[in-house]
Amino acid sequence: MRYPDLMPDRLRTNWRVTGPLLGFLVVTLVLACVVFRYFLLTFTVAASVALMLSSVQGALSRRLGNRGGLAAALLVLAATFVILIPVLLYGALIFQQAVAFLDWLRPHLEPQEWDRFWREVVPQRQPKLANWLKQMGWEAPPLTQGIARASEMANHYVQVVLTGVATVALDLVIFLMMLFFLLRDGEELRQSLRGISPFTRGQETELLEHLGNTVKAVLQAMIIVPLIQGVVAFFGFWAFGLPSPLLWAVMVVFAALIPILGSPLAWIPAALYFLVNGDLGRALGMAAYGTFVISMIDNIVKPIILKGSAQIHTMLGFLSIMGGLIAFGPKGLIVGPVVLSLVLSAYRIYRYDILRWREEEGMGATIMAGLPPPGVPVAGPVATAEPATIARADTTVASR
Repeated sequence: MRYPDLMPDRLRTNWRVTGPLLGFLVVTLVLACVVFRYFLLTFTVAASVALMLSSVQGALSRRLGNRGGLAAALLVLAATFVILIPVLLYGALIFQQAVAFLDWLRPHLEPQEWDRFWREVVPQRQPKLANWLKQMGWEAPPLTQGIARASEMANHYVQVVLTGVATVALDLVIFLMMLFFLLRDGEELRQSLRGISPFTRGQETELLEHLGNTVKAVLQAMIIVPLIQGVVAFFGFWAFGLPSPLLWAVMVVFAALIPILGSPLAWIPAALYFLVNGDLGRALGMAAYGTFVISMIDNIVKPIILKGSAQIHTMLGFLSIMGGLIAFGPKGLIVGPVVLSLVLSAYRIYRYDILRWREEEGMGATIMAGLPPPGVPVAGPVATAEPATIARADTTVASR
């Protein structure tokens, strides 16, 4: 009796069910990417920091009577102070310097002082610059015109700074909010993702452990490197004869905490100080020292810390930091090493798990065929049964 072939109908039925479901999932993922793509980098940074602080949050929660929300709130409050205190201190220093500069500039904006500056001060302190300007036919603009141009430029830069400050403040608020919920509900989120995760428990543990070590190394570098730059800058400022070298070195430390811009925010004004005072040699020396000594420490020490804490090659660590900064801006300082950590974890999973499974499957097939495993020497010729003998044995076993 022949049964009708139901497989084509079943496949058509399954496709009618799974087709719309897959289409719905694709549309949902696209809409989710459109809505949440602006927060992916912030979420990556917050998730990395939460992963590093998860053990601290667990211990603190147990001390507080298993109050996970309170422990997460205390850690977020501590992170807020760690982020804001350097920014506020550096902002106060910048404000003081700006006030001092305006106090110095105010008497020079008088018409007589303005003319004397271009007719006497510049030729005396910078004769080469004065001769070059004279050969180019350049003349000092009237005071009113100069003030108008300066006002326009100041207005433009004030708008740029205010826009940047507002953007950074919004990112900081979103980061702290994400950090709180990831610390409080991180274990529930991890359990939910395990249902669809393709990784085994061992692979997941190894991936998260390496990722946590990488983030820890990055944050350590963000603290250690500015301190080293401040010490090196102090000796350089002292050797070049800069007034108050300790104050300038402290400014280097706080400036180095700012991603992308970093220490040049402090040593470039130091070089300009020498240039304004007519000491071109010290100005060039200060610029060279800041470029090749102070700033280069950032590119040398950070990869070394990544190599020691996260077992990442120095060259790969350097490229991940620079590539992250170029691709993602300040957030790339953490996102770049995080991406590298995921790549290295994927490489280890492929090498030590997937390839090993293939080798074990191949070895099992070899043993089932009656052949020795690879690498085992064969003492004599391998005996093989004739096809007829195998057929007879199969018939005998079947009859039993």
